[in-house]
Amino acid sequence: MRLQDQRKKKGYSQSELSSASGVSLRMIQKYEIGERNIDNAKIETLCDLAIALDVKVYDIVESPSLREKLKKS
Repeated sequence: MRLQDQRKKKGYSQSELSSASGVSLRMIQKYEIGERNIDNAKIETLCDLAIALDVKVYDIVESPSLREKLKKS
């Protein structure tokens, strides 16, 4: 999962990412295990996670076509 990879690169635990982003720990867990599709998250949630991880939104979404669209925007 891209979110998990980016979180680990940053050296954050799930709890630390939750605190840094304001996204609930349970939601982060659901995204990472695939119980919830991060591609369907609100843009605000995606931005909060990306800012906390110091990455671009396209670095944490899963869909290749969505990543390409985000890179072009």
